[in-house]
Amino acid sequence: MKKTIIIFLLSITLSYANSLSLSNMDILILKKIKSLTDDNYMKYTLMAIALKESSIGKNLINPISNDYGLFQSNIKSVIRRQKVEDNFHNRIFFANKLLYDVGFSTANAIVEIDYWRNIHRENWVRVWSSYNAG
Repeated sequence: MKKTIIIFLLSITLSYANSLSLSNMDILILKKIKSLTDDNYMKYTLMAIALKESSIGKNLINPISNDYGLFQSNIKSVIRRQKVEDNFHNRIFFANKLLYDVGFSTANAIVEIDYWRNIHRENWVRVWSSYNAG
C-alpha cells in the first residue's frame, strides 16, 4: 500500500512539475529537502509543506497567522516547544531564527510533523490536515 502511494505521488510530481512553474532554484530547494531523510512520507510531506505554505521560500512570513519560515511554523508552537517565555523579544528572536536558519526551521517542521504522527498513529492524511491546523 505504501509503495503504491509513493509511486502515485512520485508520478503526480513528475507529471505536474512543469505546470507548477518551478524555477531551477525551486527544484534545487525541493531536492535538498528530499535529501534530508530516508522516510518517504516525511520527505514528501516536507516538500509539500514548503511548496504549499511558503511557495518554496517566496512567502516566508504570514503576519495574520504568525507563521514564519520555509515551513511556516507557528510562532506560538515554536515558543512553547523551546520552553521559553512568550514575550515580544522571544517572538522576534525565534521568528528571525525561523526566517534565517533553515536548519532550525526544518527541525521545527519535523518535530511538528512527528507530534501529529504520534497523535494520529501514522495516519498521514490526518497528519497532513493537522499541520498548522490544516
